[in-house]
Amino acid sequence: MLNVSRRVFMANAAAATAARAFAVRAGGAPNVAFGVLSDVHLNRKGDEDTFLKALAYFRDNGADGVMIAGDIADTGLVEQMERAADCWWRTFPDGRAPDGRHVEQLWVYGNHEFHNWRRSSRDPAYLRANVLNFENNHAKVWERIFHEPYSPIWAKTVKGYTFIGAHWGNEKDLDAFLQKNADRLNLRSGRPFFYAQHPHPGNTVQGPWAWGNDGGVATRALEKFPNAVAFSGHSHYSITDERSIWQGKFTSVGTSSLRYIFSQYWRDNGENHSGIVKQMKILPEGAGRQGMLVRVYDDRMTIERREFVHGESLGADWVVPLDGSRPFAFEPRSERAMAPSFAPGAKVDVKRAKGRNRMGQETDQVTVSFPAAMPSATSRVHDYEVTALAYHEDVDYPVATKRVLSESYFLPPTREAKSGHIVFAVSELGGVKEVRFAVRPLECFGHKGPEIYSQMFSLADSK
Repeated sequence: MLNVSRRVFMANAAAATAARAFAVRAGGAPNVAFGVLSDVHLNRKGDEDTFLKALAYFRDNGADGVMIAGDIADTGLVEQMERAADCWWRTFPDGRAPDGRHVEQLWVYGNHEFHNWRRSSRDPAYLRANVLNFENNHAKVWERIFHEPYSPIWAKTVKGYTFIGAHWGNEKDLDAFLQKNADRLNLRSGRPFFYAQHPHPGNTVQGPWAWGNDGGVATRALEKFPNAVAFSGHSHYSITDERSIWQGKFTSVGTSSLRYIFSQYWRDNGENHSGIVKQMKILPEGAGRQGMLVRVYDDRMTIERREFVHGESLGADWVVPLDGSRPFAFEPRSERAMAPSFAPGAKVDVKRAKGRNRMGQETDQVTVSFPAAMPSATSRVHDYEVTALAYHEDVDYPVATKRVLSESYFLPPTREAKSGHIVFAVSELGGVKEVRFAVRPLECFGHKGPEIYSQMFSLADSK
């Protein structure tokens, strides 16, 4: 690991002024503050710029620690972890910010540190030097680059608050760890403690369908501690989605990704889904790189959501009271949520032309375009539901329904899309001769705003 010179350290000294200025703006310094990232996915040399930007933001805004909920190294290589550590020591020489405060490294391994995506050699000497998941490399590399003992589940104290982290695969042992160490770590005091693992605790953030959740092993362990606050990644779901924070018997927070956002299935511009040929390209998810800064006070915890490509806020802070109430439970928030709506006079345009689906196959397509819906008092637009309607006697009869994500759902509110569109293959429209389209905006909990309609569109005459 490279040693960072005193000159570099002093070059960052102006950051202390920024941190003090923040404390004044916030109405007093928090008891503890920490940055949170996940899924950094360092791959090739030179791709660490966003990571350095995020670390600098945390440094300059008073963080006492930085948590990473796994997938630091993209393809499980030692060199990738070494570069991550180098970024850390460059930003926090000797583990300190320019104002002298200690900043704790609070990282855990994810599945990408355990899967050898590029294991192309059988030579033990090569594997020992280059691959994390070989022999005891996870522990040896960790101890060499961070100068601290490696433990499958670790615990640290930062300014009187307990932080716990479980490396990939060890969440199954969390219950035993908590029961054994609850008194030593003061976990039953009522004061919040913070926990990091890579997969989401099952049936918490995003609900039971969340991709890649842990099956509930951490949920069963943490629900015995109502003061537990869990942070997890793996899914890459955007933290603009209000389902990325959940409260039940404890609090769970999804941490998104600093590399790219993973959009949900079943949207035509979202991730691929087995057996479904989508007509639209996937959104440019690498344009959104997200993280958060958590500040803990006596009576509340605030979670600032941040986007690090544009360097902007992703929306209002989540303010979590520490009085035992559960305002971030899904049900009451869903009941309060108001759906977005279209401006009066909004119109839907329909065109037909040859195009190519996501597989690159030439397809006879119908494109439905519409202005973006306006956010409600509670909610941005998450996606749109578009239904093709044929007219039979005096009834609009649905022949096809699809969903499409707002093109800006994962971006800062200042970058809200001005329009939206969806593409149907003519073959998806049931062979009808005429069709019109109904478009409804939705917020993330699924509440639908009023629909707007296109004119009747003739498929027989529009080739």
